Amino acid sequence: MRLALAVIAAAAGSAAAQTFDFDTPTDDRWVYPFNFSAGTRLTASVFSAAGLDGFNDRDGEIVVRWDTSGQITPGAGGYTIESVTVTLTNDISASWIPDLTSDPWYESDVNGDGTINGDGFPRGDPNDTDGESDDEDPGRPIELYGVGYGPTYTEATWNEFSGYVGSDSLVNAPRDPFPFVYQAGTGDKLHVEDHVKGLNNDTLPVPVTSFTPTPWAYGDPQSYTPGAQGVPFDVVFEVDLNGEGVRDYFEQELDNGAVTVAITSFQEIPVMGSPTAVGNFFMKEGVGVFVGAKAPLLTIVLGQGCGPGDVTTTGAAIGDPGYGVPDGSITTADIQYYVNLYIAGDPGADLTTTGAAIGDPGYGVPDGSITTADIQYYVNLWVAGCP
Repeated sequence: MRLALAVIAAAAGSAAAQTFDFDTPTDDRWVYPFNFSAGTRLTASVFSAAGLDGFNDRDGEIVVRWDTSGQITPGAGGYTIESVTVTLTNDISASWIPDLTSDPWYESDVNGDGTINGDGFPRGDPNDTDGESDDEDPGRPIELYGVGYGPTYTEATWNEFSGYVGSDSLVNAPRDPFPFVYQAGTGDKLHVEDHVKGLNNDTLPVPVTSFTPTPWAYGDPQSYTPGAQGVPFDVVFEVDLNGEGVRDYFEQELDNGAVTVAITSFQEIPVMGSPTAVGNFFMKEGVGVFVGAKAPLLTIVLGQGCGPGDVTTTGAAIGDPGYGVPDGSITTADIQYYVNLYIAGDPGADLTTTGAAIGDPGYGVPDGSITTADIQYYVNLWVAGCP
């Protein structure tokens, strides 16, 4: 078994992968009720108006779309996505505090009195009157989500010049397009834009009110010194493809020929406050206008796409969630799947009479016994590209 695991470790990373960079979006829109230059903004900021009536909780938002059809063939299906990364570039003079963890919805100004946890008692305490708690860590994360549509727009009809749909300071209304996460167990899309007030998800088969969404990626600032930033800096969003429905979302987007994401933040800002206090990013129109400005960048790494090697989402114990369910990527977890079968003596581990080179006699022919040669069979297929 030690030998088999050593072979696995040596094989890791040997499968070919290809990187695709999409350095200019087709659409990058600052979604904000008072944006009067839709599709032509040079910069766009992300911030919260959490709990305020007439405003979406995630008020200042960015929706970005890249056309991927020129490099990755749409309609092909079966994409083996190894990673998805979005990089935005923040303007100079930033002062916001980095935070790479989610903040619970009740760590906001729920009652709209201008103070978070004004009564001094955490949510749930017998003396709590405002339903709020103090933020346990400084800052608010900048977060990436999927993008849903309707009832006004569809993915095909929306673009960066489309009219704004959402809360407008007078009435509460869902965004369209809207940031979302998939509801665990149902796959339904949960609106994220009013997660504090708990709006827009009450008509689902499993209704949801106030909740704390798990973003698909957190913005990680690079070479950033808050309050002393004299040059633009990148903020990198590494997408967690193992999140609920995330991999399927990006596979479907590639199938459609375009990838769209929403960038939002839970960071409060005073009315007409300074954009330096929140994430403030260059749009494609800002390139060439500001020194150091870069358009939003999408980077996708695809594996070789060999189907037989994709057998599981996890290398954990037999019976765990995702065990034996293909996930569109080929990793050492797929080999670990067979190692676990081998340890358990499962007949599914009987794959071959020999662990020699592909094409040798007996290669891939079950022989009624389970040996390390069976694991080597799968390792060889994985290294060769699972033809």
